[in-house]
Amino acid sequence: MGRSRRQRKAPRAPAIDPSLIADFEVPLSDVPIPTDILSAEKVSVDQRRLHRSSVPLPPSGELQSVPLPDDAAAPDHLSLGGILFNAEDPFFTPSGPDDTGSRVDVEDGLEAGAARYLASDEPMKAWIPKRDKYLHEMLRLDGRGGYARERCASCPDDQAAGAAVIRCRDCIPGPLCCEACMVRRHAHTPYHRVQRWEGGTFVVTSLKELGLTIRLGHEADDFECSNPICSRADFSVVHINGRHNVSVMFCGCDRAGDAGDPVQQLLRLRLYPATDSEPNTAFTFDLLEHYHIQSLQGKISMYDYYTSLERLTDNTGTLKLQDRYRGFMRVVAQWRHLKRLKRCGRGHDPAGVEGTSPGELAVRCPACPRPNVNLPPNWDTVSDDLRFLYFMTVAIDACFRLKRRAVSDAGKDPILGSGWGYFVEDTGYQEVLRGYGQQDEMSTCTGLSAIDHANSKFSKGYAATGIGAVVCARHEFWLALGAGDLQHGERYINMDYIYVCALREYLVLNKIVSYDIACQWSKNILERIRSLPSHIQIPVPEGSVIYAIPKLHYGSHQQAGHSKFSLNYRIGSARTDGEGIERRWWWIQPIANSTKVMGPGMRQGMLEDQWGYSNWRKMVDLPWTLASRLKDALAEAQVQKTQYEVLTERLSNEHIVLWEAEIQEWESNPDECNDPYVVASQGMTEAETVQNLSEEEQATSALPGFIALHSVSVLGFLTCGLEIEAQQARLVEDVKSVIPSKLAEIHERRTSLRRKIQKYRELQAVYMPAATPVLAEDDACRTDVQHVEHIRVGLPSEISESRRTAVCSARLINMETRLRTAQCRDALQDLRNKLHTIEQLYSYKKLNVRNQGPNTRARASIAQQEARKLRAVHKYRRARRALLALCGTGDWEQEIKVLLDDDVRGIEEDDPAVIARRKRKRGDKPGPAEGRRRMSWIWHTSNEDGPHQITDSLRVEWLKSRARHMRWQEEIKLLPEEMRRVLATHRHEAEQWRAHSEAAKVISSDPSLQEGLVAYALTQAHIRVAMARVLLTVCQPYARNALSGTGPEWEGWGDAGSEPAAVAVDEGDDYRDYMSLYQLDGEDME
Repeated sequence: MGRSRRQRKAPRAPAIDPSLIADFEVPLSDVPIPTDILSAEKVSVDQRRLHRSSVPLPPSGELQSVPLPDDAAAPDHLSLGGILFNAEDPFFTPSGPDDTGSRVDVEDGLEAGAARYLASDEPMKAWIPKRDKYLHEMLRLDGRGGYARERCASCPDDQAAGAAVIRCRDCIPGPLCCEACMVRRHAHTPYHRVQRWEGGTFVVTSLKELGLTIRLGHEADDFECSNPICSRADFSVVHINGRHNVSVMFCGCDRAGDAGDPVQQLLRLRLYPATDSEPNTAFTFDLLEHYHIQSLQGKISMYDYYTSLERLTDNTGTLKLQDRYRGFMRVVAQWRHLKRLKRCGRGHDPAGVEGTSPGELAVRCPACPRPNVNLPPNWDTVSDDLRFLYFMTVAIDACFRLKRRAVSDAGKDPILGSGWGYFVEDTGYQEVLRGYGQQDEMSTCTGLSAIDHANSKFSKGYAATGIGAVVCARHEFWLALGAGDLQHGERYINMDYIYVCALREYLVLNKIVSYDIACQWSKNILERIRSLPSHIQIPVPEGSVIYAIPKLHYGSHQQAGHSKFSLNYRIGSARTDGEGIERRWWWIQPIANSTKVMGPGMRQGMLEDQWGYSNWRKMVDLPWTLASRLKDALAEAQVQKTQYEVLTERLSNEHIVLWEAEIQEWESNPDECNDPYVVASQGMTEAETVQNLSEEEQATSALPGFIALHSVSVLGFLTCGLEIEAQQARLVEDVKSVIPSKLAEIHERRTSLRRKIQKYRELQAVYMPAATPVLAEDDACRTDVQHVEHIRVGLPSEISESRRTAVCSARLINMETRLRTAQCRDALQDLRNKLHTIEQLYSYKKLNVRNQGPNTRARASIAQQEARKLRAVHKYRRARRALLALCGTGDWEQEIKVLLDDDVRGIEEDDPAVIARRKRKRGDKPGPAEGRRRMSWIWHTSNEDGPHQITDSLRVEWLKSRARHMRWQEEIKLLPEEMRRVLATHRHEAEQWRAHSEAAKVISSDPSLQEGLVAYALTQAHIRVAMARVLLTVCQPYARNALSGTGPEWEGWGDAGSEPAAVAVDEGDDYRDYMSLYQLDGEDME
């Protein structure tokens, strides 16, 4: 049996259950609470889970009140109204909280133990008894491991065989051999590590010491150079397994022209020289490839990687190793740059590297609309209801973790290809910024730190305080020329310049621009663009840009008049959340500490390489991303359509026609119309209610024959009682945490409060004379006690329903009802304000507060706001409990609902119970992520004081349901179009690479180079075709379900169906399940 203290609503039930009313002389703690909940448990079909449900039971019976002792004389005043003071019909309602804040979880999800198999489910426990076996086998390999023999078995002449004393640590274990055989075996693997058996153990040696020499320039013809040029004795090669001292012979014979200079000779042996002049150190291509992918995927720093190579070379400190770290950094920067040039086809262009155009090195999004690449011929003449298919949706934001200290400069560390990739061209950018001073804009909406700290974002000692960037909001690709350094915070001039450069290649498209301060930034944006240098300005036709606020940030803005910035309500936004750039900042932040201390060239090169890799991985994962979105959209669109149709049927046709006309007018011109998504009537606040009641009293007192009973009016009497109640609650709160030095202050407050209660008792004798005898005799109402904060005040709401009308006037009851309703509204608004303040304080502390002192003060401010939040919660619950006693259950509960602890959460926070269930079910099926987040009711409640308010709320709910239905319908139309664009982009790029292969002869007359150019171009073309076939296999079934998936772009790819692609679908699902633990995934309308 379980017991729940949460009170449940029952339609049309009495306001107070008689079984819960005890005599006022009995303490509440002595009154038993009936068991009204039955918990039932059921094991799931797979025998792995325990499903628990709670079933409400009817009351078990009346509670018996405790009779008075026999020796207790009945007070004389009982004869004045025995019917009022019957012990079995108590005078006061039971005290205690109306809403305990607890939640009964009636959902399933309790995990039961599954069948266990020791070897598979508990491998560590199975391994522990076998440690000796593993340890001995490792030690065996420190000796000759059973391969001991006196003579080398690899020598061609057994009689002249050398001593078998050498082994290679990088080859598979085998018999030891002599020095000559080891050198012969490693002629093509010169970077292996070898050891010599000497004195009963192995000692380190090298292939160079054994006599191995690397000869360059004659790899193809296999001739021996007649004039070899020896490298320096300390020439070293850095490989994946560490550093190696090697002996190198450069070609200096008459064939040196074909062999190339020393740098070319090293490069053709897949060795990258540390310098271009007289190189003495080289890094293998394998090493550079290995570090490159480690830095991109694992975000490992160059210092850590290079240090690990030194540890592999010597981890004892007994060898003196030359430092090649600076050379490694320089080579890595060059390698990153050359890789990007190679992948964008600069090696296939007769213009060469210098012919690179702005932004050419960036990896473009294949699903975004690109004129002359993936748009159909009639894209600009489609009907108005399909124009959104060709919107370019971008998101703008800044990241202040990607700082750069004021170290080095462009002279010492030049930027390789400035303006060729994702960063704007640096020289012109800096020149424009120097012409602008401090920014004096301040937000009139939220006071976000993006504007508040535009000029003071910890700029001292930093060459860049962060980075501003633009990404495609639908697929989270970094845009070409869409990033730039910020010098003094998120100033408009920085963000305007980056925005204009990023959108230069999308001028003919309509756009949706998402920015967390779009409501402020969009003001005067056209004037600011016109003030830029003429070569930077872009045409922005009126009405071609929709400005929006990302969904998670939208709740931090004021709501009135902001619906035009909501991606939930704007036509053409589909299910775009605008938060993709935040996810990209999360992905890049692990390298922030490394890039902070880099020079300008090294930092830009590393960030651009990371962004290119991010875009490439997004391109690889697009089939599963688009297919998953379309699968979800097809299901959710049907749900939202049904809900919208059901709601429409329940409303009058007259209202629907009127609301449809209003919303269509707003959608066509939101700047000139009132915001339709805001409830016009929000109900009166407590101050407004007091003012209205005061005016009513003044009007009543002016009537002929009115006689005032006291100098304090009825309204003053009630407000005095409410003030006493609030002071008692505050005193209870302060007593819990009082320190000894504050006890005297507490005593003074209690004395002052006692005087107020005694004065209030005098007023009760005037306005509630029938209650005076009970107030005088009830121990809970006595004022001659120490803890006055627990005295019962005796407001009308505290008197039981059966006695209230006999003790209080109807006007008194009506006044308290109106005051309590206003109190609930005020407390709820105060709670929302405090939650918003706490959220902003946490965000401000995270981004702006450093060092112990400021952190301590910030935590104190947060703790203060938390206390005020709890005060608002308690005030709401007190007022609601009083309102329930005065009015009973009714329609007012649609607005003033039960406030649970789980309901008290920020606008961006999910329901804790839903989160817990999602975690428990994660192994079975991914729970809903941000796209199906459940917002607490406190953020979308509205006051419904009458028919007009109810109609207004229904209008807003219908409009929101209509918007949800429309956005999901847009999504299922837009996703197949994005799939088609991906296929069109792959076809376009495959044709480009085939054209590059045919133009190889123009680049060079060298047959070997021509062959390499053709081979690389054809490989890239084949990759695009293979990626298109994967997308067909993964996406076409869902596209056909959306009545699409046909047309020229979907055809001509050969046989798309294959076993590997089907396997890839499952792997993509697992990948998305894993990543959903760390990334946001959109947001619901509400």
